[in-house]
Amino acid sequence: MLRICALLMFCFLAVNADGSFYVLNAPESLSFQRIPTVLPSEQVCDVIKAARGLGVSDTADFPGLVINDPFGLPQKAVLVDVIGLNEIPLSEENISYKIGGKSVSASLDDLKLTSAEDPSDCDINISNFEENELSNCVLKSDKEFVYVKIDLSNLKNVADKSKVISALTNELINLQRQIEGNSLSQSLLAVIVSHEDDKSSNLLRRRREAVTGSKTNTYNLAAYYDQNYPVIFNIILWFMVALGLSLLAVCYAIADMDPGRDSIIYRMTSTRMKKDN
Repeated sequence: MLRICALLMFCFLAVNADGSFYVLNAPESLSFQRIPTVLPSEQVCDVIKAARGLGVSDTADFPGLVINDPFGLPQKAVLVDVIGLNEIPLSEENISYKIGGKSVSASLDDLKLTSAEDPSDCDINISNFEENELSNCVLKSDKEFVYVKIDLSNLKNVADKSKVISALTNELINLQRQIEGNSLSQSLLAVIVSHEDDKSSNLLRRRREAVTGSKTNTYNLAAYYDQNYPVIFNIILWFMVALGLSLLAVCYAIADMDPGRDSIIYRMTSTRMKKDN
């Protein structure tokens, strides 16, 4: 019963999905499971970061990715972002997941902002699309993270769009073959297809703003300390340590005191019987 419900839920999400996530090549250290699951759009960034060995958010929970060897992560990560489609007619042998949600653009922007180095960008113009342009851009880059953006949303003519999709599919297959037969076989090649660029994501704040500086400290300089500050600090610190140890010793001595023998007060006030010689 649970399996049927999960299958129906997957079918519902797949119909209402806003894109697809394809894995064309992955090293042996990563395993993408062929399971009927939907990848939330806000977790696309976490999947790529987890595959590269980077930290992910606390809410990241995608069962499709399994890291077999954390010490054999991809040498290079190539991400092709295709805007204007829901899917690409690639081979069924490639593992793919439906993307649910409309924040793919924001997730990819966060991925580029949190990257350790600036990614190597390849903006391909569809109007002047040349053969092997995608492969040359990816293979010539010496960066560990290559981001390729291909925008098809401006193509309205069905014939032109079909022609471009066919050419793009051939380019992706050619790139996949070159990576598999090259020294970059241990690289990650992923393709993200989203229906349209999320224009509302430009209204979101994607980076932490700096604290507004004060008018008296224009250059946001650190507080100035006198040259005697270390000496005074050490005097106060060790004096407080000595005072604390002394107080502890006094408290221990008072607690262990015997009033009958150790206190002079009880000796002076005690009454003694006089003896007659």
